[in-house]
Amino acid sequence: MFKQLKDYLIRFRQYKRSGKIHSDLDVLLSSASEQRTLEDRLQWLVRLLQWVRYEGHVDSHIETETGKIPSARLRYLTMVLDRNLEWKKSVAVILRSVVKNVSGIELYTETGLPREVGVLGEIWDRLTMKMLPTPPLDYELGYLFWALFPDEKDPVWIASIDHNTFEKVIELFNYEVSSEEGDWNRFIDDLEDALAYLVIQTRAIGLSPAFRHRMDKPNFRDSAFFALMRALEEFQISYRQENREGFIERASRLRLVLWECRRELAQVHKHLDEYGVSINLVFQMARLQAYLKRIDNLVEILITEKVDYKKVTHFLATLVEENHDLRSIRSLISQNSTLLARKVVERAAETGEHYITRTKEEYRRMVSAAAGGGAITAGTVYIKTAILALGLSGFMTGFFASLNYAISFVTIHLAGFTLGTKQPAMTAPALAEKMRDVDTPEGMESFVDEVTHIIRSQVASVAGNVLLVVPVTLLIDTAFFFLFGHHIMSHETAHHSFEAVDIAGPAVLYAAFTGVLLWLSSIAAGWGDNWYALYSLRKTLARSPTLKVVFGKVNARRIALFFEKNISGLVGNIVLGVMLGMVPEILKFVGIPLDVRHVTLSSGTLGAAIPVMGSEYLHNWEFWRAIIGIFFIGTFNVSVSFGLALLVAIRARAINTTQRRALRNAVLKRLVHHPLTFLLPVGAAVSKSTAEGRSH
Repeated sequence: MFKQLKDYLIRFRQYKRSGKIHSDLDVLLSSASEQRTLEDRLQWLVRLLQWVRYEGHVDSHIETETGKIPSARLRYLTMVLDRNLEWKKSVAVILRSVVKNVSGIELYTETGLPREVGVLGEIWDRLTMKMLPTPPLDYELGYLFWALFPDEKDPVWIASIDHNTFEKVIELFNYEVSSEEGDWNRFIDDLEDALAYLVIQTRAIGLSPAFRHRMDKPNFRDSAFFALMRALEEFQISYRQENREGFIERASRLRLVLWECRRELAQVHKHLDEYGVSINLVFQMARLQAYLKRIDNLVEILITEKVDYKKVTHFLATLVEENHDLRSIRSLISQNSTLLARKVVERAAETGEHYITRTKEEYRRMVSAAAGGGAITAGTVYIKTAILALGLSGFMTGFFASLNYAISFVTIHLAGFTLGTKQPAMTAPALAEKMRDVDTPEGMESFVDEVTHIIRSQVASVAGNVLLVVPVTLLIDTAFFFLFGHHIMSHETAHHSFEAVDIAGPAVLYAAFTGVLLWLSSIAAGWGDNWYALYSLRKTLARSPTLKVVFGKVNARRIALFFEKNISGLVGNIVLGVMLGMVPEILKFVGIPLDVRHVTLSSGTLGAAIPVMGSEYLHNWEFWRAIIGIFFIGTFNVSVSFGLALLVAIRARAINTTQRRALRNAVLKRLVHHPLTFLLPVGAAVSKSTAEGRSH
């Protein structure tokens, strides 16, 4: 870095000797006195900042790493102005005219802050900012601010301005003020007006029902947000009275109320589990947090007796950085989706806990539940065969297939059975919960234990599904053959069933796509649970006059409790059924040749096709390719859905790359030393820490 800085200084001296830096600046400064209109002066100021940023030929990597070029050129500019007082006076006149004639309220109240009341409106606002021409620079300081600092690297050099340079720039504003200019300084008035505006906005959001119902202050007037306006009025009155002691006391009171507002906002965050979360609520929380921070920054500037260059440059750098973030749609979606994803992930994690086995008894129950799920899926396979035999249109085939799958999956859920491929996407968030304490050896050990338990549980559930769905389909077909003298499935359909899962075909690709659908169904399950909490449906259903009249008061409460416990499973299973049935037909309609391959359904279909093809087919290579295909279908169903769910959970938990690498190495180490624990509950499969965690 020092070598690069040295190279830059050498090049900068050579550039100065060439005379170009002098000629460029000389032409610019000599034209300052010619700028008569406000628009001309603003455009001149933009050109001056372009010169300061030095959009020239110096290597970009040097500029990025050091951030010294613009600050050095700003220092050089002040030196030139000190040597030419006529230029200095002209520049000072331009700066004062900008402060006097361009409103600065929006600079403090909108620059770097969300403008709309909802996330969709904010997205649209940012889109229009990108597409429409920029308004005139004299419209408000916010637009001028963007024109002056359009580069994402601007915060770096602004923050690096030294004390002497800062004092020189401040001196420019007060250099040879003429009587004709009058009272030009609107900084303080704009700051006070901006504070009033921000406090009004903050108070309105903080006292809105969405926030108030999630706080522990039952009385409207007890909230800190209600007291915020009064605290600001007292602060501004004492500021105008120039009573320093009383002013500091009122400032401390105002900042105490701001702190209390942050505490109440933290309560809202804690109550998201109970009351649910929505994208607009998350956006309003982020908006409120930004407003509170901006108010605190403006108060900090006002209470400082002498202009503190560090505070001002830091505030300006932050303002520029936030202004760039404000124009980024990607930044908006990322900031607001993180908390939303985290809360939905946490709800999915609660459901996923039921799918993890940690003891031999739990493992046995998992195999039994998976076997029950496989038995029901056998009936699903034959109903799907009957639907295909009807020769309906693609849409109707997809519709009835969706209905078949949804009813089957809901039946499995309500019966207490399990569908193996549903587990990975639900258990990954539960695994992410274990990542909170991975910085400690005990936390790392607990995480590896959880990975072992999850993989073992998924092996048990998929094996339980497959090992029973095949015998049950064979049993049903045998009974049908004895009753009616022929098999349920035609020979053509049976042959196609083997081709559909052939490892040499696209079955693996379809299985990976099915894994994506399985993951999406888990997201829908988390959303369903959150939606039920967000709209307080338990209370609504329990107190519904209609339900009370039809079912009675006690049964109405039971219905509400039933949906509270099962809404996640019902939504997830219905969505999965609809996607497995309809998505392939929709994709065919638009010309995308993607299908679904679900390991339990595909295994059941093979089980139904084996009697049709005959025992001699078992010696055919096509049969064994299909068996290998089933293995890889199960692998990709599980790995893709689990991987996507884990990725979202990790990002929601903000786990960094170093931690991920350490986690991966720890899991591989366990796999090498104790491979059997990933399949069966033997040996050191259950650690003391996880056993204790389970007991809680």
